[in-house]
Amino acid sequence: MLKSFLFCAAAATALSACTYDVHGRGEDRSVDAAGLVASRNVDVPGDAEFSGMFVGADGRVGRDLELSGATVRSNMIVGRDLEASGGRVRFSGEVGGDAEISAGTADIDARIAGNTEIAAGRVTLDGHLHGSLEMDGGHMVLRADVDGPVTVRGHGRDEGDGRVEISGRLGQGGLICAAEVELRSGARLEGGFLVISHTRPDGEGFEWEALGRRDCEDL
Repeated sequence: MLKSFLFCAAAATALSACTYDVHGRGEDRSVDAAGLVASRNVDVPGDAEFSGMFVGADGRVGRDLELSGATVRSNMIVGRDLEASGGRVRFSGEVGGDAEISAGTADIDARIAGNTEIAAGRVTLDGHLHGSLEMDGGHMVLRADVDGPVTVRGHGRDEGDGRVEISGRLGQGGLICAAEVELRSGARLEGGFLVISHTRPDGEGFEWEALGRRDCEDL
């Protein structure tokens, strides 16, 4: 789904001296930052890429933003696409295009205009997604409103099928599969949903099937 990442002691040593490069002119002005600690507040019309063990990126990027690190924290307005990967990823702000996030733990609170893909062991998702959502995780808390179709697949518990808690408005139908599915107060499932879990969650607006011996990742 997303490109993999790897951090090791040798890489940390190689990146211990932070580098910061601004290149291009006018609307193409972009930045790259790398180091053991790569942290900047930026305002560029082009792209931005941050990589390191500890990454902090705030401000505004006119085009694409790429973040990778053991720990990633960002509050950013992104004109086009966001790609973030790390052991722990925290992102807040706005994304004008698509978002792809891969993490051990992800905390996202954003307005995303395009489609969103998330793969994480644990994820909390707030904000408003105007496109589709595809999310795979062990423990997922979905509080965001999602205008597009939704696919949620649980992993990591009960032979790999996880848990999802939903309290947002999901407006265009889709599939929710996990060992445990909980619809909390305020959850609204619209547009035709299929929920697959071990027991039927309380609520309405969906069809339900027993998970049984099936795996969510195969559905």
